[in-house]
Amino acid sequence: RNITREENKVKREILLSARRGDIYNARLLAKEIVRSKKAKERMSISKAQINSVQMQLQQNLATYKMAGCIKKSTDIMAIMNNMMRLPELQKTMMTMAKEMEKAGLIEEIVEETMDIGDDIDEDEVNEEVEKVLTELDLDLKEKTPAAIKGTVTTGVATREAEPDVEEDADAELFARYEKMKET
Repeated sequence: RNITREENKVKREILLSARRGDIYNARLLAKEIVRSKKAKERMSISKAQINSVQMQLQQNLATYKMAGCIKKSTDIMAIMNNMMRLPELQKTMMTMAKEMEKAGLIEEIVEETMDIGDDIDEDEVNEEVEKVLTELDLDLKEKTPAAIKGTVTTGVATREAEPDVEEDADAELFARYEKMKET
């Protein structure tokens, strides 16, 4: 801005010198304007170069920070790698898998045991019902339809065939449990 103002003043003085007929001073002042324009160009170029250097410095600083972060990341990964020993981790996972399988077998055995306790003998139930009805002076055989009597007997017949299947399942569970105990 200051240079532009000075150029404008010099231009006015050139005009005044030219009007007075002082060509020598007008030429000197014109050379001054040419020099000031070249100085402005050099300043613009210098400013652009300084901005370029500033951006390069910022880029170098960012690269340096990035390198520091990568180094820290590498150090952390190395520490984690040292902390995590793969063979020990595999051994722990195998042990954990075995223990979880044992727990599953134990749970199945406990459930089977609980189911056995819940079994109700149909013959005992029928005897108790007849006792209650006898006390109430009712006869179960006379009052119940034949269809109901048939289902009761078939229920008993199917119930007698089931213990073999349950015993096989219990034996299989017990064998698996014993195998797990060995390992």
